[in-house]
Amino acid sequence: MKAKREALESLFRAIKDGRVDGDIVDLLLLINSIRGIHTTSSCSGRIGIIEEPSPGAKPLSRWLLKAHRPIELEEAREALKSAKEGLIFLKSQPPIFHVVAEDPERAKKLHALGLASGFKYTTFKVISSRYLVEINATEYLTTPLGKEGKVLVDDEYLRFAIEVGNSMLKRSKGRLSRLDENFRKLKEELGEDGLFYELAEEFGIDLTGIKRFKTSFEWGDANEES
Repeated sequence: MKAKREALESLFRAIKDGRVDGDIVDLLLLINSIRGIHTTSSCSGRIGIIEEPSPGAKPLSRWLLKAHRPIELEEAREALKSAKEGLIFLKSQPPIFHVVAEDPERAKKLHALGLASGFKYTTFKVISSRYLVEINATEYLTTPLGKEGKVLVDDEYLRFAIEVGNSMLKRSKGRLSRLDENFRKLKEELGEDGLFYELAEEFGIDLTGIKRFKTSFEWGDANEES
């Protein structure tokens, strides 16, 4: 209970401060409203241009451009003007959700749910007595563009790389609706969490989005719009 309270308070503060990807706010709220599970760091999927001192040196990397939607060639060109040092990459990454379960049974359900929703890199981990499920997809793209502030590809290749990255991002984000649907079904099975609604009211969080569709567990016909 303490862990979920802390996670919810952190999430609600982040939402109020605008630090949560807008296109998954309602989905994160839905997940956290389910009894016995809560999210930690999650991302709705992104594409951009990043500068790294060496491959995989994430702590020292610098995003020149980062977006949670398809990007355009011109904004990529503009971002590349600010490259200074290290290796330059175009990266496209799918949505990823880290969900903690209070017991192995719930964790197994989350693992199955992620796979059934098309997130084929979904994994199940036990970390310091926590059951963590990482719901992840396969659409990752990393392609080098240059180094030490110098772009080593022409516009034709840059346009091609962006088209591929955008396509992969759209494909992976297209599964979010299926994930939403499956979490609604899981909520019917596991029930809702009173602590979630208590804290949501305290923080003034808008819950309209998680009640967009009624469920048979709470509101009747699952296909009926509220």
